[in-house]
Amino acid sequence: MNPRLAAWEATTLPLSYARTQTKLIANEILIKIIFTIFSERNLPNTMTKNQNKNKNILELVFLSIALIISFLFWDTYLVYPIKLFVVLIHEISHALSTIVSGGKVIVFNIGLDLGGKCETENGNNILIAASGYLGSLLFGLLIFYSTYNKKIGKWLLIITAIIILITSVSLMQNTSLTLLAVLYSVLLFVSAFFLQIRIDSYILKLFGLLSCIYVLFDIKEDILSTNSAISDASILSDLINVPTIVIGLIWLFISLAGIFLIMKISYVKKAK
Repeated sequence: MNPRLAAWEATTLPLSYARTQTKLIANEILIKIIFTIFSERNLPNTMTKNQNKNKNILELVFLSIALIISFLFWDTYLVYPIKLFVVLIHEISHALSTIVSGGKVIVFNIGLDLGGKCETENGNNILIAASGYLGSLLFGLLIFYSTYNKKIGKWLLIITAIIILITSVSLMQNTSLTLLAVLYSVLLFVSAFFLQIRIDSYILKLFGLLSCIYVLFDIKEDILSTNSAISDASILSDLINVPTIVIGLIWLFISLAGIFLIMKISYVKKAK
């Protein structure tokens, strides 16, 4: 055999083999890149949907268990801080509606017995009377919703904290309860920066939901109570000549509708 031919074959075969292998590797890399692109587009969506579904189930289980425990210990100190918070927000809503409608707040206070007082001068009396329950319901719904839209939720909590702080410090006469209101505002303000932490999110959900539910209990007590105490419903009844029971039922319907809507937005639409 010609030594030159043998040398040429010896050098040519490895080169052709190397080129073939290079093409195969290049094709394999290209296929992997394409597969990775499509898998990144499709797989995470499926995983995200499953993760969201599992997260929603976990949240609902937590809220259900927490609500059951809260109802069992409704008249104990376990739920008392939330009740006191709702009373504070109720009176703050009266005060804000007074100021917005051009009136003046004369007396603003809450009691450890879960009573509240907001005496006003001038302003729109119908708006002032209606704002207590509806305002505390709105604040509860906003706190609950703040955990689902982190960017908006952060500012909702900060604004709520500022409103509580300014209103309480400027209007409340009781120093001890003013400090308690300041504590509420500080906790809300701090929690706004930890919404990504699951326990913070769960606590805010429970806090907001229980606030809304306490509004329902409070309305029920006002319209079904046999005592002669003056309530928001009775004041509004005198102003617009509508029976107290009708006003209370309207507020109950609005409260239930608000809770239903926020749960639908938070879970049903989110799961889709």
